[in-house]
Formats: sequence, structure tokens, C-alpha cells
Amino acid sequence: MNRSRVTITIRTDLLRSVDALIDGTKIKNRSHAIESLLSKDFSNRTIRKAVILSGGKGIKIKGHKEEVSRVLSPYRGKLFIEHTFDWLRAQGIEEVIISASALSSGIKEEIGDGKKFGLSVSYLAKDEGTASVLKYLVNLVDETFLMINGDVLSEADLGEMFEFHKKCGGACTVGMISVKEPAAYGNIVLSGNQIVDFIEKPKAGKEESYLVNAGVYLMEPDIFNLVSPQCVSLERDLFPTLAKRGVLCGYYLQGEWISLDSAR
Repeated sequence: MNRSRVTITIRTDLLRSVDALIDGTKIKNRSHAIESLLSKDFSNRTIRKAVILSGGKGIKIKGHKEEVSRVLSPYRGKLFIEHTFDWLRAQGIEEVIISASALSSGIKEEIGDGKKFGLSVSYLAKDEGTASVLKYLVNLVDETFLMINGDVLSEADLGEMFEFHKKCGGACTVGMISVKEPAAYGNIVLSGNQIVDFIEKPKAGKEESYLVNAGVYLMEPDIFNLVSPQCVSLERDLFPTLAKRGVLCGYYLQGEWISLDSAR
């Protein structure tokens, strides 16, 4: 592992506390003590695993005989999913699980194990719906994780979203944006930081707010226990249920947000 030499100025009382950690075995010296403290702190404030939902209808693109996932659409000189990878890597994500089921083969051809993108990428064999994906993550994820719709891009700071998520204390935090025409999205009703109602694609004129689901979620492993056998869709089945139970939070995303449907 690469290391860099740095010079820092630190309060004397803090330095004494750092030195008290040195035991000559687990913590061998002052540098090791500082590195250990920083590692523990950052590990409690970062997300390491992400799940990309890349199912849905396939598309025909040049170079592939069969239909492939929409995440392989060309966008700004790259594949759409490559932009997602850039963001994930910048946010400290190390492992990515892609859920695309029948469309996974096309993604594997382009992405492989993800090493060339600086990530470790694996694939879920089944995808029967956005919520049913959670059933197959039970043995793969044991910490707070990110789930993102494969057809959106975000500039959100995951560190800030993570801190909000932990303070809110819900099983899931939904990233939100505000749009002029919310009928095309999952419409969100807030009370403080809690989502109290989630209406997927309401009829035009029947929207409850201009806040909508941005397709970026932070989830706790506890959420696996809340997915019933009948739960297929995050938007239509799970989120309304979580809202009624008071364990669904809403976080307003900062920065640019792009949907593949409107991307140019």
C-alpha cells in the first residue's frame, strides 16, 4: 500500500493521547497510531459497496448482436455506466454489484470484473424487480450500502448524504430532486426529514409536491428484513411501506442530476 510522508502540527494533549495507543505490537509507532485512528474514523463515514440497478428494457447498440442494458448507451464520449463509475470511484466506492439479469452478458463484455475502471465489479444472476434484488444481497452486504438506478447520474456528495442518513436513523434514505413536472417520477411527501408518503408516477395534477425520487438510495442491511415475498418494486411496493412505518428518509441532492431519458 502506497504511503506519503507528511508534516503536521497537533495539540500537545492530543499527541499524548495518540502516543498512549502505542503498544509495540498492534500499534508500533506514532505514525501507525495516527493512521489507525484516521482509518477507523473514515471507515465509519464512508460507503464501500454500491448496487447498480441496470435491468428493465434492453436496447440495440452498435457492436452487440443482442439487446443490452441501457447503461451501455453512449454519452459524452463514454458509456453511460462509465460516468457512473467515475462518480462512484470519486466517492470512495470500492465494490460494485450490477443487477441486470438477462442483460448482464452485454455489460460483462464491456465491463468485465471492473479492474480497468478501478473497481471490483460482480453481477447478480437474478433480477425480478427493483425490490426483489434485495433478497439476493442478504449474503453479500453487511453494512450501509448505496443503491443507484443505472439510468441516472448524480454529483451528490455521498459523505454528506451518509451523515444525514445516519442522523435520520431510517432503514433507507432516498435522494430527492425538485422538478417542474413530478408526474413522471416517484412523488415524495415530506414531514421534516421523514418521507411520509411515496406515490409512484401520480396522475398529472394529482402530485403532492415537486419533490421526486432521484434514484439514489442509502440503505441499511436491516432493510432485507422488510422485504416481503410479495414485494417486487422499490417504488410501488417497498417505499410506500417504509414511509408508513416511519423508516424512510429524504435527502435533497446537490449538484447536477441527469436522467438517461433526457440526456443529450
